This record gives sequence, C-alpha cells and structure tokens, in this order.
Amino acid sequence: MNPPAQKINPGSRRRRYLIHLCCTYDEGSHACRYAARIQLWKARSSVHAKTQERVFTDEYELIESINPLLPQGSDVRNVISHIENPDGFLYLLNLSSEEANSLGWRE
Repeated sequence: MNPPAQKINPGSRRRRYLIHLCCTYDEGSHACRYAARIQLWKARSSVHAKTQERVFTDEYELIESINPLLPQGSDVRNVISHIENPDGFLYLLNLSSEEANSLGWRE
C-alpha cells in the first residue's frame, strides 16, 4: 500500500536559484551599483534562461538582503571584492518563493 499523499504548502517549497552578484560602474561618478541577477538553476543551463535583476541602493542594502539567505556562518561582506570584479560572484541557494521574490524573481 502506498502512503497517503501529503499536501505541500506551495509557499514553503524551496527551489534552487543561481544568484549572480555583480557591480556595474556609473560612467560619470565611477560609483558601484550592486545588483543581483537571479535565475532558476538547472543541471543543463540554457543560453535563453529567464534571468531577472534587482539593483541595490548601496552596499548596506546588499548585505541586509543577501546575508539572511546564506548558510549559517557565511557573510556576503567576505566576497565584496569578488562582487566588484568584472565577473562578479555566484551563489547557488535553495530559496522559498518569498525569498526569491525579495531578489527580484517573478514567476
């Protein structure tokens, strides 16, 4: 006999997302604008994968938004220099839909 199917709350379902943290520089002031580009992670990535972006007002907003999503003991401040490099920095995170929405993901 099969066990009864359990109903899963769609809000609690977690999915893997690839988060690309990067910095774009303003041509005039040379100020860094931090951004998070988010897409669903797939084992076989596609060039046409849907990517969405959230731009942060400053480094502090980036830290406030990203740190709660990281595993315990991780801190985005440790990789700020990587984020500011041309390639940026990648995280693969298991996020709820609410957490993904906070980074700009829209279904």
